[in-house]
Amino acid sequence: MLLYGGDHLFYREILNLPVRLIVNRSSSRNKILRNLKNALFLRNSLRSNNFDILHTLLAHNGFWVRLLAPQKYRNRIIYSIRNDIYDNPRIFLFFEKLLIKNSYVITNSQKVLDQFCEYIGPKLENRACLIYNGFEIRRFVSDKPAIVHDEIVLGTVGRQSSQKNQIQIIQAVGELAPMYPIRLFLIGDKTQDMGLVNEAFVKDHQLDNYVTILDSQQEIEAYYKRFNIFILASVYESCPNVLFEAMLSKCLCIVSSNANTDHFIKDGENGLVYDGSLGMLCEKIRQAINMVRNGSHLVIVEKGCKYAGENFSMDRMINRYQEVYDKIIEMN
Repeated sequence: MLLYGGDHLFYREILNLPVRLIVNRSSSRNKILRNLKNALFLRNSLRSNNFDILHTLLAHNGFWVRLLAPQKYRNRIIYSIRNDIYDNPRIFLFFEKLLIKNSYVITNSQKVLDQFCEYIGPKLENRACLIYNGFEIRRFVSDKPAIVHDEIVLGTVGRQSSQKNQIQIIQAVGELAPMYPIRLFLIGDKTQDMGLVNEAFVKDHQLDNYVTILDSQQEIEAYYKRFNIFILASVYESCPNVLFEAMLSKCLCIVSSNANTDHFIKDGENGLVYDGSLGMLCEKIRQAINMVRNGSHLVIVEKGCKYAGENFSMDRMINRYQEVYDKIIEMN
């Protein structure tokens, strides 16, 4: 069963699965009235159905589902946290120590798990666990790295937002382009807060010959296989999907330390890590270009691909969730 509001589904693939959709289409323009109607709809839906487990994502959803769920769902609700808990509104944190007593939390980052356990205290630590994201290995894995042409291809993927910090990568390309034949492909949702800013920077600094900005792409795996070097410059991440997709595609990955809080990349072993500054990013790109040119990147990308494939498969993630579901059903 999938319970959701509105007409938009982020993953359209859900429509091909054996699920029953319960849809709420609240049309009220008054935000307070709309939220009240949504709360009543959620409460009535949960009361009139008897689900074995409720699993909800994102802070807003996790707060309201756990707050409004009838007593019969006690100890049968899972709430997934995808980012830093302090990114959430303070009211959510205020209620968290009460709500967690009757539910469970799954994080996709060791850093966030540690942060959450420290916040709720040692008595409730057993209600939180870590499950990393899983990926379609066969979709992204490559037999060999991208061909090395005269022009080295850099790539970055992700919604164009302040968090993703793609502007720093464009700035680095601006500094390096006069010295190296490079081209950057920036691929991600242009409607986010940095979409227009990124395009304006490219235009204002006459980088059109070095930077190509594209909206989100359906077959993104085809682009990964063209990248010699992949860069993730985010100011924070928990379990960055794009990093593992790039590793599986045998790109030489450069990642900021803030996007590598769980130490997925070990500098010089399965990728390159920089401290988040523009200066060090430029230095790491130069290093990566030289490695790609002389072939010394081959060992690193093979290690990266193996690491991603062995630890972040879709099957591994599904099995971990199944273990959690089975344990909850057994206890209830």
